[in-house]
Amino acid sequence: MSDKTNTAAAGEAGAVSLRSPNRLLLYGVLTILLISAPHVMPDSYWLRIYTMTGLWVMLALGLNVVAGFAGLLDLAYVAFFGIGGYTFALLSSNQFDIHLPFVLVLPLAAFCTMVIGLALGSTSIRLKGDYLAIVTLAFAQIFKLLLLNLDSPLDITGGVNGIFGFDPINIFGLKIVSPVAYAYLIWLAAVLVAAGSFRIKRSRIGRGWEAIREDELAAETMGVNTTGMKLLAFAGGAFVAGAAGSLFASFQDSVFPNNFDFQQLVIVYCMVILGGLGNITGVIVGAIFLSILPEFLREYGAYRMMSYGLILIVLMALRPQGIMGGIGFFSRKKKRPDRDETGRLKASTDLYYDSQSPAAGDRAPEAHFCKSNRVMLELKNITQDFGGIKAVNDLSFVLYEKEILSIIGPNGAGKTTLFNLITGIYPPTDGSIYFEGAQITGFKPHRVVKAGIARTFQNLRLFNNMSVFDNTRVGRFCRTTAGPVSVLLNLARHRREEQETDRKTREILELFGARLTGYRFDQQAMFLSYANRRRLEIARALATDARLLLLDEPSAGMNPQETIEITAFIKTLRDVFGYTILVIEHKLNVVRTISDRVIALDYGVRIAEGSYDEVACSEHVIEAYLGRKRQ
Repeated sequence: MSDKTNTAAAGEAGAVSLRSPNRLLLYGVLTILLISAPHVMPDSYWLRIYTMTGLWVMLALGLNVVAGFAGLLDLAYVAFFGIGGYTFALLSSNQFDIHLPFVLVLPLAAFCTMVIGLALGSTSIRLKGDYLAIVTLAFAQIFKLLLLNLDSPLDITGGVNGIFGFDPINIFGLKIVSPVAYAYLIWLAAVLVAAGSFRIKRSRIGRGWEAIREDELAAETMGVNTTGMKLLAFAGGAFVAGAAGSLFASFQDSVFPNNFDFQQLVIVYCMVILGGLGNITGVIVGAIFLSILPEFLREYGAYRMMSYGLILIVLMALRPQGIMGGIGFFSRKKKRPDRDETGRLKASTDLYYDSQSPAAGDRAPEAHFCKSNRVMLELKNITQDFGGIKAVNDLSFVLYEKEILSIIGPNGAGKTTLFNLITGIYPPTDGSIYFEGAQITGFKPHRVVKAGIARTFQNLRLFNNMSVFDNTRVGRFCRTTAGPVSVLLNLARHRREEQETDRKTREILELFGARLTGYRFDQQAMFLSYANRRRLEIARALATDARLLLLDEPSAGMNPQETIEITAFIKTLRDVFGYTILVIEHKLNVVRTISDRVIALDYGVRIAEGSYDEVACSEHVIEAYLGRKRQ
């Protein structure tokens, strides 16, 4: 790593240390407020509101995992809340004369709810949007009907009368009976859920969920197992909801079917949306705000709900991104390299020539390109038939290690379809694909990435609301393995993988100089120039540790100077870093400069193969591009 990188890292470490006292002060103030609040409440009614607010915070944070982090419209969440509550009721009451201790019932209820969440998720996980909402809403309604009707012939749920009269909480001899004790217990649970949410969001798991929320296909092709991650989101949300349901049942000393109505689901969703999807601090503020606001509106009687709804509408109109959306705490603005000391913007050419070193950087080893006869990728008689239209027709070719092979052809020739077949987006209708001698035909995209193949897209598929740094870190998902337990407990594996991820990500982004480094680390991808977004896609692919890169029109949308830069960069990737590269490109000057071999396609059929000059002079290629000569 260069001295420049070390200096930057030291600077950031200094910034963190400067922020630490502020954070410690904030945590101290919050702790004092939470401890003292039950003792300063004016009466028992407001103490109950304070305690229930802690439960709402828990519920909102649990839903935020599913809807905020992973972007799944889960309308069964209130049913998970109810499952936790009724599980607690059945195991801690006279209903079946089961009187398990609280320290067993709480985790049992949470895990039982999580298992049911996994079961529901596994049956509906392939659904999206409205269809997922319909299935999960149906589950919630079925659950409500079961609560109302499972009182005969065997009384399980108590029907409309519910279940009541639970065993008092006894935690290793410490009895939780008083309202103040319950307030402490529930808010302690809420704080633990909040701390876990922050830790998960900043981990590989949180980045995987956010990538799915932004663009599921792009996440899968960057190595994220989207099916597994969705199930994990369902399980995590259900676990928190089940634990909250248990605490609610104990606090209320009863459970009734109307405690778990659709109305409760709407309120929790309002808390999450008002706070900002995925924004943990915002969700907490939203939950507190919507828990207390109705109490201040009670004196308005019939106008209470109207006022409540109007306030929500106004807030969402003014802050559609949520209360805390886009607001950072204790963060220091980084100096922008595109401004001089007076704050004046530098010319883009000055910025480029000031930062030339990283592309060929002092970290780069000596060029070690050497033509190899080892086959990296082999396609045998690949055919892709879309309802009678053959986008790729009986195509075979090999790609050798450390070779740059360009695929050219007119629009509709099947070039991008070929990339989709190699990367697992489509399973081929016929034929086989081999990578380093192993068959990968039919692999899911995340398995293809893990095998060592990464790609970019013709039409950009970045995670637009994620930073440059996090976009690139998503590429490391398939090279890390830390699970929820390791992340939540901050075990050695998680710490080691995060350090390695950050180091690798910085090294890759520094290849692009100031285009993607400095203040741009924290810049959202949507605010980059088009050329820089192209560069970021390549950086994200490099982060996967792929050995074969599939670049789909990497110079598209770039001006002549930028095209020269990206052409030189592609050659550097092969000549210096040893990548094997398969390129789709329409700019023939780029193809001529970088290619060892060229394959021309037309209507999914190979019409020419060889050096650039051989292919460019082929009559079939000229005919495909320009049309048949008139006689």
